[in-house]
Amino acid sequence: MDKIWNATAAVSRVFAGLGGVLLLVAAVLVSTEVISRKLLTVVYSGSDEMAAYLFAVGTTWSLAHVLVTRGHVRIDALYGHLPARTRAVLDIVALFMLGVFTLAMLDRSFDLVHSNFLEWNRSNTPLRTPLSLPQMPWVFGLALFMFSICVALLRVSMALVRGDYVTLRQTAGVASQDEEIESELASLGIAYGKHPDATKTNTAGR
Repeated sequence: MDKIWNATAAVSRVFAGLGGVLLLVAAVLVSTEVISRKLLTVVYSGSDEMAAYLFAVGTTWSLAHVLVTRGHVRIDALYGHLPARTRAVLDIVALFMLGVFTLAMLDRSFDLVHSNFLEWNRSNTPLRTPLSLPQMPWVFGLALFMFSICVALLRVSMALVRGDYVTLRQTAGVASQDEEIESELASLGIAYGKHPDATKTNTAGR
């Protein structure tokens, strides 16, 4: 199960990176149009539409990574004072409800894309973009998110049966302040709780 979870995390990381690239491209498109209007009096019609497509796709491609890294926001004022088993049950319930909502959204989104593809509906804009083309990668992001939720639910259910609350918390629990700090420092290549000169100081003092 850990191998499947690690593989899911690796795939989600890749698509989160690609989603970030799409958001950057969207920002470049909008910035280019704004600058061209101010300085060159040239208007590139359709950049806002393309940026909206890129933003939507980039957002759904990042959802799975947010789930895997527990980057989503949850209200935990009371959560931290509850017993471990109670927190575990609440984590599973929260993950399950998220899965129900995502499944409903995925179902409606798939129907939308399917109908737009069969009827070849186009946007009501100068670009006349076939709507199904940007919607396909958008729905893929939702499907990847749903798959990640299913893997997480299976993992936490097995952990609950074993009484492994550590694995359950690391999969679906609320990240502690220390874990958030450690994650941020790790992204910068800094070891949490270890000063860069600590080893040198200890060595010199011997």
